[in-house]
Amino acid sequence: MMTQRTRCPDTQMDRVSEDGTSFSDDAMVVDKVGGAHVKDVADSPITPDADELVRATQYRPRNWFTTLLNKAVPHGGTLSNAYNLGAVTLGSGVIALPSTFQATGVVTSVIVLIAITMSTVYSVYIMMQAADKTGRRLYSYEALARGLLGRGWDYLAAFHLWMFCFGSCVSYVISTGDLLSRATDDPSVNSFVRTAWGNRVLVILIWSCVMLPLSIPKEINSLRYFSVVGVTCMMNFVAVIVIHSAMNGFENGRPAHQPHMFKTGNNAIVGFSSILFAFLAQTNVFEVARETPNPTPGRISKDLAISQVVCCALYVLAGLFGYLDFGEQITDSILLHYNVRRDVLVAIAYVGIGVKMCVGFAICMQPSRDAVYYCLGWHFPMFKDIRTVPFWLNAVICTGLSVFALVLGLFIPNVKVVFGLVGSFCGGFLGFIYPALYVMYAGNWGLRQVGWLHYVSTYLLLIAGVVAVVFGTVASIYGEVH
Repeated sequence: MMTQRTRCPDTQMDRVSEDGTSFSDDAMVVDKVGGAHVKDVADSPITPDADELVRATQYRPRNWFTTLLNKAVPHGGTLSNAYNLGAVTLGSGVIALPSTFQATGVVTSVIVLIAITMSTVYSVYIMMQAADKTGRRLYSYEALARGLLGRGWDYLAAFHLWMFCFGSCVSYVISTGDLLSRATDDPSVNSFVRTAWGNRVLVILIWSCVMLPLSIPKEINSLRYFSVVGVTCMMNFVAVIVIHSAMNGFENGRPAHQPHMFKTGNNAIVGFSSILFAFLAQTNVFEVARETPNPTPGRISKDLAISQVVCCALYVLAGLFGYLDFGEQITDSILLHYNVRRDVLVAIAYVGIGVKMCVGFAICMQPSRDAVYYCLGWHFPMFKDIRTVPFWLNAVICTGLSVFALVLGLFIPNVKVVFGLVGSFCGGFLGFIYPALYVMYAGNWGLRQVGWLHYVSTYLLLIAGVVAVVFGTVASIYGEVH
């Protein structure tokens, strides 16, 4: 049962020293009222102190090849961070954006995309501020929840983090199956391959050979080269969507399918949940920050802003031109609407999408794994730091999670089911509610301390999260039932 707070969020809390030697008296009050103790904070799982964070960023290439790659995409650098965060954002959400534009209308979708882009960057900024106020001892969703909000909140945060990231992995498996179904949908293909079980066998092979091996590394920077390839492939797919729409979606200079600018109703609310799912990059922020030299709130927010602005532009292009191409017919994944076997550009893009599905699966598996390790860390000390977990044990746990995601992905019929439910229920908490609560309860927060702009923005973020969780979840369930 969660401990309720009795103290006002604008109570002062001084930042602890960078060397992590001690907490101030005010910090002690926050911990005790919240239900956590100083020892809990210092020893919280997967929450290194400042010195450990510095050591984690001291990357040295092992050979000439990795030296060359590190110069192109530096370990913990802006380019590496932007690509890793972009790889999380620019994933399976692209394939659902055209149906989202169809459900909510063009103007509404663009406004929501821009608003969520801005709120994503701001939420990360205030969340990193909250972590900085604790001397970077509370350096994960779970640790911040336990130290600032009280016992029990950390397990709730771990559940939301696991559910969202795990749901993302499931969506990648479903999307891989959609890719293969279009590639094998031809009478010349073996009859078994064209069946549902034939499609599942192919997905299992791809999962075994690519997705699973990429999910085992401990550090997310180990995947930064694959992230560059994956993001590049998604950019190419967006370009193909635009080109295909320009060639097939217009007649005499006018759209062949008349687009709607605004829409209302239950489908519009579900569309908002899909956008929220597509944009949630906060889940990997702490993993990226741990491997970044001097991860200040401004530095991490800048790297995130670069990736989010690019992703927003690509989402607008994909959603708009995909909607113009297929009109009201597109109510699910856009992957199901192209003829892969007759269009070379689409075929090449589908191969790239397959690469991105594999990379995205691995990147989302890491925070999902870390959420599990956090809960285990309170009972088994080895799980308190990813570096102390034996490689074989990490491989076993990651394999178990990957198998579970594979099984669900093989039998869930529609990727929009995942987008709607996970996007609203988990996205509202992780992207809006938690960051707002963290900065409020980290101390030295109030109208006089932060000014009206941050004060109002933080409360708007909190309210938006509550609305997303309540109305988005209800609308998603209602849409599936009816």
